[in-house]
Amino acid sequence: MLKIGLKCSSDPEQLYDRLRYNPDIIELHLNEDDLFGEKRKQLESTISMLLSQGRDVYLHHPTKFNGRHLDIIHEQKEDYLFYHLSTRILADICISYSIKCVIHPHYLLTATSAIRKENMDNMVKEIKHILSYGKDVFLWENSINGIFSAQNPNWFEDMVKPLHLPLAYDISHAFISFQGDNRLLLEQIQKLDSYIQYFHVVDSEGKEHDGLALGTGRIHWGPILPFLTSRPYIYEINLRDLKDAAEMHESHLYLVHLSKYSEYQNVPVEKK
Repeated sequence: MLKIGLKCSSDPEQLYDRLRYNPDIIELHLNEDDLFGEKRKQLESTISMLLSQGRDVYLHHPTKFNGRHLDIIHEQKEDYLFYHLSTRILADICISYSIKCVIHPHYLLTATSAIRKENMDNMVKEIKHILSYGKDVFLWENSINGIFSAQNPNWFEDMVKPLHLPLAYDISHAFISFQGDNRLLLEQIQKLDSYIQYFHVVDSEGKEHDGLALGTGRIHWGPILPFLTSRPYIYEINLRDLKDAAEMHESHLYLVHLSKYSEYQNVPVEKK
């Protein structure tokens, strides 16, 4: 069964718009100030409300701090400290409400996220530290470039598998990492099947981070559909208006149509 999962910030206007579509899943993408003071109270109140309505709730770790993209081994001390402080806070919130949080080890390709053994060793060390208090809380999302991405040929063997990392797999990020190769994308989803707990569903041309509505990019969704019916996901589309999730809803209708009228059920999918 295809559920509808939508993404928004903690902004009430965005949230009320998403609720118009009666989603099964809401992912709240947090900003740095959502974790403190009155903003935290508002966040927890929103989580309680959504759970009381029978919806599944996922949080997304803040992308930036003081305007800079976060990195688990950030070279700037205050950013590094915020990364780890925020994960502590989010672990407490998630444990209190029995929900999960999506987190990136890094967003951009930087000196500390470039594919080098020293960086990999440092990242494994930092992830292990977070796992010591957030093992059952965080879902680790793949980036487009760098260590924690499909660009890294040793990503699975050296990081995901030995650390037993539950993944939030962003389909478009991987597609771009593979330079638009649908065969490599499907092969990796098959390989990671038992580790993927959650999907970000979004189309792409496979060249850059374009965040396209489903059916407007080059991803072949038919062979991927069986994986989407067995776990939660949200549509992560670049919206024309952040207060109107029309493109997300249209993407859901595209998948529903595909599931009813395509031949995807007959596509051989080898699960590894």
